[in-house]
Amino acid sequence: MFPMLKKFKSLFLNKTTKFDFEEKLVTIEDQDFTLRKALPSDAIEFMQIQETIYPIPVPWPIDIVRMEIDNKNALYLSLVDDEKVIAFIGISLGSQAESHITNLAVHIDYQSMGIGHLLLNEAFKYCRDRKYAKMSLEVDVTNKSALTLYDAFGFKVKTVHKKYYFRNHHDALEMIVDL
Repeated sequence: MFPMLKKFKSLFLNKTTKFDFEEKLVTIEDQDFTLRKALPSDAIEFMQIQETIYPIPVPWPIDIVRMEIDNKNALYLSLVDDEKVIAFIGISLGSQAESHITNLAVHIDYQSMGIGHLLLNEAFKYCRDRKYAKMSLEVDVTNKSALTLYDAFGFKVKTVHKKYYFRNHHDALEMIVDL
């Protein structure tokens, strides 16, 4: 079994309480957006965002996206522009020792505006407020813009997972940062 699929399996088996998030208005480059907890109906727009930034097949099929949004062990946030989801972030919150970014994606039309920074800042604040000690994630070794973003937040490479991604067999860097 691919390492990525093993991680999905472990995420779905542990169910705890849902995590709350208070909707808020955020401004980026003089443009207002709504940041809110993801809704099950956001899954289709999450897929559309993935289709704009990843080659086919997208990394997460729709059934996995829906399960993740409903996962009681995770928090998914949607950034909305005029009722259209334009970015999202997922955070696995199973263990207070370590939170884990499961996915972060910004629609191609909204990239390079600082939205990735905004979403990571929100994830950091949320986890720090709940006393999480660390945050981890995996990133494709070829995703240079994501690597630059994570480096700016102080993430360091913990290990390399060979052929981690089933869609392209790219390696993944497992990265971690102290909160």
